[in-house]
Amino acid sequence: MSVGPIPAVIPSALPPSRPSITTASMRPRGPLPLARLTQRPAGTLRFGLATVDTNGRVADAALTRALGWTAITRLHIQAYTGLIVVAADEHGIFRLSRLGHVKLPAAARHWCRLRAGDRVLLAADPLTVSSSCTRR
Repeated sequence: MSVGPIPAVIPSALPPSRPSITTASMRPRGPLPLARLTQRPAGTLRFGLATVDTNGRVADAALTRALGWTAITRLHIQAYTGLIVVAADEHGIFRLSRLGHVKLPAAARHWCRLRAGDRVLLAADPLTVSSSCTRR
């Protein structure tokens, strides 16, 4: 019993009915989501990394100290597409915990697809403490 040659394994070309990869990748896309920040001198921003815990809390003691936030600091938290902004606000309904944690509301976590154990980038601008402070 003889076996014939094994055919070469070469992928076939895409069928003409499917859009080409280059056509699909050239669709116009909107801008990336960004918080509205004012121009600041270089070197004024502070950055940190934190892990979201099972209760939705994040903390970076160095950033909260740089911002001058304490347990009595009232906060305003707002979610944008993939971005959460936390700002000091005398009329805010959230507070920094006595241990320095910011508890992100469940709605904001779901909106940004954050889960326990996720690492988040924190960004703070100590020059804007009196008007607003940014997170992530």
